[in-house]
Amino acid sequence: MARVNSKKKPYPEPERLSFPDAEAAFDWLPLILDAYIISDQGIYDSIQKEMAKKGRRLACARGCSSCCTTHVTIPVYPLELFGLYWYLLDKIDGAFKHRILEQLQDFIPGKGCPFLIDGACGIHPMRPMACRFFNVFNKACEDGEDPFYTRRHDVLTPDEKLKDKAISKMLPHHGILGRTDKKEALRNGYIYRFVRNLQEINWPKIAVRIKHGDRAPLVRSTME
Repeated sequence: MARVNSKKKPYPEPERLSFPDAEAAFDWLPLILDAYIISDQGIYDSIQKEMAKKGRRLACARGCSSCCTTHVTIPVYPLELFGLYWYLLDKIDGAFKHRILEQLQDFIPGKGCPFLIDGACGIHPMRPMACRFFNVFNKACEDGEDPFYTRRHDVLTPDEKLKDKAISKMLPHHGILGRTDKKEALRNGYIYRFVRNLQEINWPKIAVRIKHGDRAPLVRSTME
């Protein structure tokens, strides 16, 4: 396979999402947006290296949604849930919002991601880090295929240092501010105590809250 010219960049470089008014109103929002741009930039660089050095082709593209239907253990961090709730409440409207909320209300665990609309992610800008990190090379997935098990060599291996760097951006929300404290929290997996499985969240209850414009903070009881 011909090598990709490393100077060519077939995919646009990621840019940090920016919502100035909302970021001023919600002190947690800049934290998750900073975590996402660290993840996105690192993933972008890793993909570029794979294409340049190994001649690989990224298979993931709009309309390819096998992982959205086969993966039922997608971890979601607390701030990611805050971000999803805010995004659904304030940044999506009209018929598209109505359709997502219908899917959330009808959600049945194990039936795939409730945010999948016509083969595409309905909340793509605010999709969880787990989704951002999962990338497949060479060929698109077959229906029902999980390439992590069928062809692990085609799945991008996440950079653990990069993931830690992104996660550290979220730690101030948990009262962990100092560099030393952040390192210790990463070492002992502190934040993983609060991670939820996307499939286990009570999306029907959350959909009702969004329909009523409920801006009260999400707490564990509202997700179960």
